[in-house]
Amino acid sequence: MSNNNPAGSTWKKWDLHVHSPSSIVQNYGGNTEVAWEAFLADLEKLSPEFKVIGINDYIFIEGYERVLIEKRERGRLTNIDLILPVVEFRLDKFAGVVKKDEHGNYSQSDWNRINLHVIFDELDPEIIRQQFLNALAPYYNLIPDSTHLKGKWQAVITLASLKDLGQRIIGAAPADKKAAYGAPLQEGFNNLCVSLESIVQALDNHTLTNRYLLAVGKTEWENMKWDDQSIAEKRNVINGVQLVFTAAPNPESYETARKRLADSHVNSKLLDCSDAHALSTSESKDRIGHCFTWIKADSTFEGLRQAVTEFDQRVFVGDVPPKYQLVAANRTKYASAITIKKKAGSALPDTWFDVNLPLNHDLVAIIGNKGSGKSALADIAALAGNTKNYEKFSFLTEDRFRDPKSRLAAQFAGTLRWQDGTDSTRELHQNPAPSDVERVKYLPQSYLEALCNELGGVGSSTFDSELRKIIYTHVPEEEKLDFISLDDLLNFKVEEIEREREQVAQQLSKLNDEINTIERRLAPNFRLSLETQLEGKRKELQALESARPAVVEDPTASDAAKAEAAAATARLQELGGQLAAIRDEERVAREKKAGATKRAALVNRVLQALTNHEKAHEQFLANLKMTLVEIDSSLSTDDVVSLKVDTSKLDSIGAAMKAEIVAQDKILNSQEATGITKRRETAESEVKAIKSKLSEKQRLYVVYQEQVSQWKRAKAELIGAREKVHSISWFEAEIQELAQLPAKRNQLREERIAVVRRLHEQIEKTVAEYKRLYQPVQGFVQSAANMEMPLPLAFNVRIAEEGFQQHFLAMINRQTRGSFSGIEESNQLIHGILRETDFGDSEETVQFVSRIDDMLHVDRREDGGGNEMQPSDQLRKHSEVKDVYDFLFGLSYLQPRYSLTYGGQEIGRLSPGERGLLLLVFYLLVDKDDIPLIIDQPEENLDNQTIYKILVTCIKAAKQRRQVIMVTHNPNLAVVCDAEQIICASCDKANNLFGYISGAIESSEIKARVVEILEGTEPAFVNRKRKYGL
Repeated sequence: MSNNNPAGSTWKKWDLHVHSPSSIVQNYGGNTEVAWEAFLADLEKLSPEFKVIGINDYIFIEGYERVLIEKRERGRLTNIDLILPVVEFRLDKFAGVVKKDEHGNYSQSDWNRINLHVIFDELDPEIIRQQFLNALAPYYNLIPDSTHLKGKWQAVITLASLKDLGQRIIGAAPADKKAAYGAPLQEGFNNLCVSLESIVQALDNHTLTNRYLLAVGKTEWENMKWDDQSIAEKRNVINGVQLVFTAAPNPESYETARKRLADSHVNSKLLDCSDAHALSTSESKDRIGHCFTWIKADSTFEGLRQAVTEFDQRVFVGDVPPKYQLVAANRTKYASAITIKKKAGSALPDTWFDVNLPLNHDLVAIIGNKGSGKSALADIAALAGNTKNYEKFSFLTEDRFRDPKSRLAAQFAGTLRWQDGTDSTRELHQNPAPSDVERVKYLPQSYLEALCNELGGVGSSTFDSELRKIIYTHVPEEEKLDFISLDDLLNFKVEEIEREREQVAQQLSKLNDEINTIERRLAPNFRLSLETQLEGKRKELQALESARPAVVEDPTASDAAKAEAAAATARLQELGGQLAAIRDEERVAREKKAGATKRAALVNRVLQALTNHEKAHEQFLANLKMTLVEIDSSLSTDDVVSLKVDTSKLDSIGAAMKAEIVAQDKILNSQEATGITKRRETAESEVKAIKSKLSEKQRLYVVYQEQVSQWKRAKAELIGAREKVHSISWFEAEIQELAQLPAKRNQLREERIAVVRRLHEQIEKTVAEYKRLYQPVQGFVQSAANMEMPLPLAFNVRIAEEGFQQHFLAMINRQTRGSFSGIEESNQLIHGILRETDFGDSEETVQFVSRIDDMLHVDRREDGGGNEMQPSDQLRKHSEVKDVYDFLFGLSYLQPRYSLTYGGQEIGRLSPGERGLLLLVFYLLVDKDDIPLIIDQPEENLDNQTIYKILVTCIKAAKQRRQVIMVTHNPNLAVVCDAEQIICASCDKANNLFGYISGAIESSEIKARVVEILEGTEPAFVNRKRKYGL
């Protein structure tokens, strides 16, 4: 029965040092049937993790032979997959220093021979005897200067020859010492030593090539002294073997022992073995089952050899391997098998798929020639696992297996069986629903390529989202503040910063409004307009001066007429004065009403603002209350904040203004005799009556006097005062004030730049919060240095410009003259300025906005002549200068963004190969997601050096914490990554059938397939192993 597991290399317990009742030294009760039954029953009661046993009866293999017979012929030990023979020798090298006692005698207790173990493949016992043991014939000279055969011993090692050696040793001893010796067999065994050279020579046998491993006993080796005479020999012994054996009382002791070996810079491939001499019920440390060694391999000798090659990844000494525990604790996140079957009732004659493959929980490598069905298996596994990347399938596409004409996909279903025993099944023509939970992460080659292309352009929202998710997985739980995503956590942390930023932006908008107003007034056309209007007013004045009413002489002649005329004139003048007073009274009333109305409106505005503020404060208190409860349930909002709003004075003023308005309305609209209206009507009636009684000459003279009064009033109106809009004095004052505006504009511009710096400071505060959150993931990446691979990967937070060019140029009329004239020219201009600006630097940001502002005001084209420009003349219809300023100086196009750099370069500036590598490292090493990861051709576009220095290390790291399924065109990658399971894909195109076989890399069948796909030979495979240090 083959021990090659189609699921590949899995964790099992291996104990390679178990003595049987046939051992010369053992505590089973002798080499009896009773002892053997107890021994075999004890092995059968081992925990199910034990799968490989090494039978070690020192220099004999009768015990191994008996165990083989019991298993193969009598059906015993069905719980054990493999029995290996182990032969143990004492080398003729001493450990320690031989000391003389006070009588000059050597102390034998200080002699300590080094033990050498030869672990054989599951060979026929007779082969080991004939090809190895019989080739060993140790030689001893028992009597000094003896020339007689009685004083010498040399023989093949057998029980009889050992007994003979013991008898000769006892016989050569002084008579008074013989009583101290034991039985001849025991003495022969105790004194038998073999040279390392003779063992190596005996193993140099074609029959045994690649069928054995050597191990040295750690305890005996460690007792060798590190001195000038033995240091080279000591290193040679341990470094010349593949393994070191120990029998540790506990895992902690093992770790200490292995560390000592590593610190001594010698072979530290240390295996813990029980060195069992007794049953499991014994109190002795050296008992059956007291072994902590786990090996991830097929239960074959080749599996052991592969474990020696990949010792740190395939050997664990302790209670339970970490990955073993991880799978047990997360059974819903590990796929244990995949099946692809034709649906029941399908009439399709071709088989296409009939797949039922177990899946390893570590690294699964799918290999095969082009068109063999590698990507088909990956697509289907991803589909059954509800991948979100189904649009990037390469096999399940409409131009291949999902061809709507053939409807092949609708005839099949794929199923992933999970470690918890549940299944997830999907028909091959159906995509997962948006609501389906993604149970596998699939990275098809086309997905990686598309992402690389996006990152090489304007950026990728997909990758940015992935980056944020992964950064969040590294944030310690206690720092997540119960938020479920990085965005939610960031929003919480920067909410007040953003609120302050909005307030600063409002200040900026007011400054922009003022600057825009000043710039409009400083425009040449504006001054020209004022001067033109002033000139018009002055001409009006000149015309008025020349149009003074012609003098009319007083027509009265007689004294009586003069008296009558004088009385009428006096009365008219008196009435004119009354009417002027009434007009003044009306003007004052209207001014009072206007003032009261304005003040009343301001009062209402303030009262509404206070009401709004109170409502906002109520919401603020509600939010604050929830936060305070989380801090301390005893805290109330009154403890930390209060708001006092007293509108009594405002209410009084408002009431007074309303009363004032009513009072003035009464004055203006009263119909009483004392009211303005009635008094004006009375005076005007009397004027008419008086004028009607005058002679023509008298009437003309009165009209002349009225015309002079009107002329004087018109002249005064034209000349006006500073406050009189559109008067000569107002225009003169406006023009005079233009000279002061440049200084005012410069002052406002300086204030605006100060506000820009404040806005940038707010962005930097947000950046600081971002940085605090990525520190954990950055620390994780830096720890990759401990993996001994060059990984110049760094997380960063940059202030990214987003959308400036598009938004800004959308407001500019690029068909008119100016710095931004021309579609292509302006695009290149803005693009160049953006690329050369470091928006993370406050001063560079200020220089940027100042430069764009300057280009709005001056034509900076080569042929522009540096002519001053008006921003308003360069805008598109419906665009406003203030809007341009608010956008440019408001920095809304600058946002903190997480980014990745490789070798100090932003990801967008890397070569396609470098971007691909960075993405792979990102998903393999940095991503803390623990669902299965399926990758299609991760080696694509990577050079060999990068593959073996970085990619392999990352894949090995990823498989320690999640299941990884990898499709590769290069089986070398599967070999150097030490894939636990290799699935070899093939396609019988004549019969429309995809086929898959699977197993461990150490499996001879899988190894042959790998070599076949590589189009190499067995020597080529060995050469690759040597080349890549496998």
